[in-house]
Amino acid sequence: MGKLKIGCLVVVGFFLLIGVIGAIGGGNKSGKDNNSQSSSVSSSQPQAKQEKKAAPKEYTEISVSALMQELQDNAMAAQKKYKDKNLKVMGQVEVMDSSGNYISLHGDSYSIVGVQCMINKKDKAQEDFLLNIKKGQTITAYGTITDVGEVMGYSLKVDKFE
Repeated sequence: MGKLKIGCLVVVGFFLLIGVIGAIGGGNKSGKDNNSQSSSVSSSQPQAKQEKKAAPKEYTEISVSALMQELQDNAMAAQKKYKDKNLKVMGQVEVMDSSGNYISLHGDSYSIVGVQCMINKKDKAQEDFLLNIKKGQTITAYGTITDVGEVMGYSLKVDKFE
């Protein structure tokens, strides 16, 4: 009689398992084809992406010297004004990281803090640009300010260089 109970439990368990798998796999209760709904959604998504790409970023032009002066005058005000803003920053290359992670731009006079330009290492154009510049050269960096502070200065996530 023990074998009969075990056999019944196995059969019941098997049918329960099939039922659960069927419920998970065939979740469409309305009887309509989901493909038509998903295709209409997917066709509208690329159009939205195209609209975002169509509007180019606008950059506010400023020198490293001007940024540093505002930081010295009032760091809190500088952070509020520039954090998450798109800037076109002109300055002299002061530090070039050997790993290619960042370069630092400084103004006319030497200072410990400046604008750290964080490089997108997947962008071949940025890498090529960095391989062809020298310390002391004046360049323009386009990007978004990600951090502002008295100790480190400004951090810029670079979009491109000139």
